Amino acid sequence: MKLVLLVLVGLLLVASVAMVRQHQRYLHVRRDLVHDRQPLLYDSDAFHVLTLLRVDAGSDVIEAVRGLEADTEGVEGGTWVYAGKVAVNGLPSSQVGDVEWSAAVLVQYPSRSAYEQAARSNVYQQALGHFAESYSHGLERGRAFNLVLPQLLLARRAQQLVTRAPSSFPFVPVPESELPERASGLVERLIAERELGANAVLIVNLIKDGTPEQQAENGGYGWRMMGAMAEGGYGPMHIGRAVRLEGTADFDSVVLVYYPGVDFFADMVRSEFFQGIIGGKQLGDTLSSITVPILDRL
Repeated sequence: MKLVLLVLVGLLLVASVAMVRQHQRYLHVRRDLVHDRQPLLYDSDAFHVLTLLRVDAGSDVIEAVRGLEADTEGVEGGTWVYAGKVAVNGLPSSQVGDVEWSAAVLVQYPSRSAYEQAARSNVYQQALGHFAESYSHGLERGRAFNLVLPQLLLARRAQQLVTRAPSSFPFVPVPESELPERASGLVERLIAERELGANAVLIVNLIKDGTPEQQAENGGYGWRMMGAMAEGGYGPMHIGRAVRLEGTADFDSVVLVYYPGVDFFADMVRSEFFQGIIGGKQLGDTLSSITVPILDRL
């Protein structure tokens, strides 16, 4: 009996150490690589707003976003969580339209009403008026779920080790002649942002679930991707229920996902792994933009 208890205590200690290290690892990624200022603990009324921005041709994106932060930071308690320059607009939304977005900003407000007051203010409207176009969508970011996301990936990794699941790494490249033209163009644009995205890219997704058949197909794609994320130490940074703030676009969720740099993402896109599963990605509608962190540059 004592031996069983010792084994159980030992397993509990190992699990506890693994969970602490997993938390520290993802906190390092959040703060030092993604330059994401999301408080780990926050009030249940907190409301997040994702804003996509388009600058006029020839304008400096970082300078434009810097001006927006200077004008709006702190208005009605708004706190900037993430800012990214768009490297590639991956998938345009059939609802929002095909827009060449330049940047994405995630801001946390004390409440939805605080955001609405900020959005009505002259300061806020004038600041957004400097951009050629903008689009904002809210997300209700669950505190507990987002806090345990790294631990869910840890559990997935443990499952892989126990079942001796085959590794997704290293990525095996698809022959250049077989790589879709769209993928080749995406890779070129990604590599052009190597200075800002050397250590991190964050994909901004607005997602509308599809039919039950599409969701079932997409589940297979998602399971494989989450497996690679668990093994590779990357994955979702923010997940929340989508809240419409303007226009008529109807989305179900907002998801921001971290990958360890443009070179990593480019290798993944060119790999047999990715090209073998991307066809299973089935959604009702999505807006997806690949961004590189710039909040530390503002």
